[in-house]
Amino acid sequence: MKIEWGKAFKTGIFLACIAGAAALILSGVNVVTSKKIEENRVQKEAKGLRRVFGEATYGEAIPVENDKNISKYWSVNLGEGKEGRVYSVSGTNSYGSVSLLVGIYSDFSLGNIYVLENTESYATTLQDGYLTPYIQAEDKETVIDNVRCGATYGAKLCRDLILTARNHYKGGNE
Repeated sequence: MKIEWGKAFKTGIFLACIAGAAALILSGVNVVTSKKIEENRVQKEAKGLRRVFGEATYGEAIPVENDKNISKYWSVNLGEGKEGRVYSVSGTNSYGSVSLLVGIYSDFSLGNIYVLENTESYATTLQDGYLTPYIQAEDKETVIDNVRCGATYGAKLCRDLILTARNHYKGGNE
């Protein structure tokens, strides 16, 4: 059987053109959608800030560069001389990832959290068994260590993220 190099070359050129066109289309879609994705992320973050400390006054976001789990925080004026911070934290384990906004009062007591992302394989169990009870609890300190919810690794990750944020604040970090 004789190889027809001309036919093989034409087929290769044709396939390369298809791959190039597909790459060009994907790049175009990325350019168009990346702005919208970023807008949605910012809107979700703003909504989350309002869910953590309600109608408090928020300062500018302050980036945190020396911690792998904390990306930034906001100083918060809660009125009547009360202050606090909201931390944006995220972490991963072998079951997925979690991103939270964590509210902490200036006396280092824990405030509300808002879930930005929960891709844990037991995400619903984690939400129902740990995150929702934490959010609804009056005394967050009693809930923080209750990590037996059917999604123990996810609950431990959330607990560790919350405590990392509080320890950052307690450490006087700016």
